[in-house]
Amino acid sequence: MAALPDFTLYYSAGACSNAVRLALHELSIPFQSVNTRRNANLKIEPADGSLTAEEYRDQVHHKNYVPGFVITFADGHRESLTETPAILSYIASLRPERGLAGKTDLEKARVLSWVVYFAGELQGVGWGALLAPKRFVDVSDKKLEEGVKEGGKKNIKAAYEHLETELQKGGGEWIVGDSLTLADVYSYILYRWGVMHEFGMEKYERYTEIVKKLEARESTKKTLEEEGLPAHFQ
Repeated sequence: MAALPDFTLYYSAGACSNAVRLALHELSIPFQSVNTRRNANLKIEPADGSLTAEEYRDQVHHKNYVPGFVITFADGHRESLTETPAILSYIASLRPERGLAGKTDLEKARVLSWVVYFAGELQGVGWGALLAPKRFVDVSDKKLEEGVKEGGKKNIKAAYEHLETELQKGGGEWIVGDSLTLADVYSYILYRWGVMHEFGMEKYERYTEIVKKLEARESTKKTLEEEGLPAHFQ
């Protein structure tokens, strides 16, 4: 097996970067991780001071978000990946025999569909609106701000309900079929957000079953330990 490049994950504990860490551990891929913080101007920068917020934006993530994923090749050349679906897809490609991106062509399409749905509809349109309404409207207008937040809550609830409905219809062990995939990996942190913000997650019975199985895996235990997060069920 060819040697892998060096990987550095820029993360924030409990953020969507959690899914990247979980995927790396699930495939036993070595990596370094760098925690981030918000500076006085609320811009993300590495907590260890290795980069300023401006350097982080220019070298790691053009939107100044997490996750940032830096690949350093043997010749010293560096590439940076952003956007959770892209990073997860790349990681799965490093160990294709494990099938994290899906095993058949149809499974691969379904896994991609869920990952994009989670990133766009659930995280971006749902959680983005609820937690960062300033991305959508001028929050000096409090009526507009509250309207966006309320819309975010409705989108989050609808997305969880859609996932649960599809899981009830599908009958597989995991979100796509009977093997763990990137869809399950990404879904884990999204479930935790729902718990944190009191969306009554345990009423989504099949989704909850999947999260319980995830928390029993060593990859999830290691991920939570490294980010200083408690397990929800274990």
